[in-house]
Amino acid sequence: MVEMDVQGVLGVEIVREKGPDYLGHRKRLREKYASEGVSALRDYELLELLLSFSIPHRDTKPYAKRLLAAFANVRRILEADEAALRTLGELPPQSALHFKAMGDLFRLANGEDFKRGRRVGGPEEVAAFLREQIGSRPREVFTALFMDHRNHLLAFERLQEGTVDHTAVYPREILRRALDLNATGLILAHNHPAGSLEPSEGDKQLTRQVLTAARAMGITVHDHLILATEGYFSFRQAGLLV
Repeated sequence: MVEMDVQGVLGVEIVREKGPDYLGHRKRLREKYASEGVSALRDYELLELLLSFSIPHRDTKPYAKRLLAAFANVRRILEADEAALRTLGELPPQSALHFKAMGDLFRLANGEDFKRGRRVGGPEEVAAFLREQIGSRPREVFTALFMDHRNHLLAFERLQEGTVDHTAVYPREILRRALDLNATGLILAHNHPAGSLEPSEGDKQLTRQVLTAARAMGITVHDHLILATEGYFSFRQAGLLV
């Protein structure tokens, strides 16, 4: 857009080029965030602001609104993989990588409290940690926490990633890793992307197989947790670790 500014006294026309409208909007978003914090912005406005760092020369509002339409909320955006961000969210490669890195950073930060040597507590504490790690993942992810005889954490590991409703995990792989770490206890955990917290027959069968083999090796299976964004299911609390 071109704005004409006529200087009558000098009889000279000065033509000033006015930038795209979104630049002014972007400036106001930055100022609002700087002065009032994140609570002053709507979700799509915060996404707009973040996208402006990787898409500096285009209006980022359409991208922000497409992301929310595709993934429903900010958590699911940060849980999405790079391919989904590019296809479903229609983000350019640099922005998809940027958001994937932010999601990974978020999970690393939330995992700081579950470092080696920490004493592992009850299912609610563990589930709160695991929901941040895998609760919203678009595919099933099978994980395990390996512990020593005092329930101090030796390692938290993602053992396998599968499809939206299935993960192929083998008891021997879980127990081989436990032996590698000299673990005497473990907590199994996986997510249900569809949201149901009900264990499948496959979940129950795997748990029984691991439980039987672990007992023969002197390893205690403390629990098997199923995670979703809304909550968790504990095999121990349900009386299924027998």
